[in-house]
Amino acid sequence: MTALWDTMLVDHDRLFSAALGALISNGPFRIGHHAATVGEAVAAIEAGARPDLIILAAPGGGHGTAADGPDGDGGSGLRRLRHVCDARIAVLAGDVAERPLSQALEAGADAYLDKAMSSESLLRALQLVMLGEVVYPTHVASLLVAAANERPAPTAMLPPSGSELSRREVQILRCLLAGQSNKAIARHLHITESTVKMHFKNVMRKIHAQNRTQAAVWAIQNGLSPLLPA
Repeated sequence: MTALWDTMLVDHDRLFSAALGALISNGPFRIGHHAATVGEAVAAIEAGARPDLIILAAPGGGHGTAADGPDGDGGSGLRRLRHVCDARIAVLAGDVAERPLSQALEAGADAYLDKAMSSESLLRALQLVMLGEVVYPTHVASLLVAAANERPAPTAMLPPSGSELSRREVQILRCLLAGQSNKAIARHLHITESTVKMHFKNVMRKIHAQNRTQAAVWAIQNGLSPLLPA
């Protein structure tokens, strides 16, 4: 039987939230809670809610959302949720832009998704999130890279430890920016999945990253571009 992931929706727009809930309930997700704000979500978790996935609305389209305001401005809402639970967190944005994406990644988002994406793509992305992947649009990564290229370039492409990344490790990070899973990276680079995992372990150690999100942020900040399949 397909696993059901308990899901919490955080959005002040109840109509949209209800429609989204109906949509993703067609997949392996069960809507356990609706919250209008991050504060309500935190209160529900502290009262005993144990979501596997939290879908958090982000600012966009010219109107505020659950991520706005004193309890969710910038990445603070994400950080509050991270503090009270270990659920996977997907940010759903109506206007994909550099600054909020960067804030979401730095605050520990597992996904940054566009409200305009197709229902099939959304379900697939959420399932990848629940399988441990970091998911966000490739074209957004390109925006961040372009922005990074407009800033002064770093003096050296070195991780904090001072140990240079190998050519293969750089390729692994670029594949990560393209949103590829370990299996896809292995297929793209013609290596085994276990070799990909070994390279990821080495990269994480060298750049002092705790997870794939932090590795992606480091790669973006250091000017790496997504490596797309041929």
